[in-house]
Amino acid sequence: MPATTDPGSPTDPGSPAAPGPTPARWGADFDPDRLAILELRMWKAYYRRQPARLFGYLVRGLHEQAGASWPRALAASLLLTRAAVGFSKATGDYERYAPDVARGYRLLGIPAEIDLETVAREELRWWVVRRELGLGAGEAAGETIARLYAALYAVPVERVADAGHWRGMAAEVRDRGAAADPAGPTGRGDAYWPEVARLLRRSYRSLSRALEPGAATEPAPAGEKVAAGESA
Repeated sequence: MPATTDPGSPTDPGSPAAPGPTPARWGADFDPDRLAILELRMWKAYYRRQPARLFGYLVRGLHEQAGASWPRALAASLLLTRAAVGFSKATGDYERYAPDVARGYRLLGIPAEIDLETVAREELRWWVVRRELGLGAGEAAGETIARLYAALYAVPVERVADAGHWRGMAAEVRDRGAAADPAGPTGRGDAYWPEVARLLRRSYRSLSRALEPGAATEPAPAGEKVAAGESA
């Protein structure tokens, strides 16, 4: 009698194929602590009015987070910087900078199914929130950043709420600290930059975990206050 084939055996031509490895999510293979350092340096360069340094850190950050080639990271940085500079001088009609933001993201190799109009709108929105709400914008900025991440990585917003929250709070600590610093935003900022660094690390570590296959939701903490002078 011929041997029968185990229905679960891979030699059975009628059995379903074994699932392969889960494809890597775009932009998920990054070092969170490295990205936090680069963003911290970008913020410092921006507020200290060091455009060349700002641009260089942005190119590095896009190269490392998106895995883009250096030419693509450079081209995307030019578009995103143009949008940011235009926004910094504008007093309204902010949506006109969305096309540059969308084109910049597209150069980074974002999958075609991602809605870049939504990504660009949420990117701009968190800039606007900080401008319109001022020193207390952390919570609202964090919610907008979470929606940006949800659109960019195609995940539920609840999964990236924690990452958005801490990045928004990092921005608020920076803003409050600079406002209280006698040296102003271009000073050393020893009273607040260490705390900004800690919050950015927390944010990017949370984002990295959220983008892992099968990651669980990490809800943003409610009502937690962060002091500008708290040590890192």
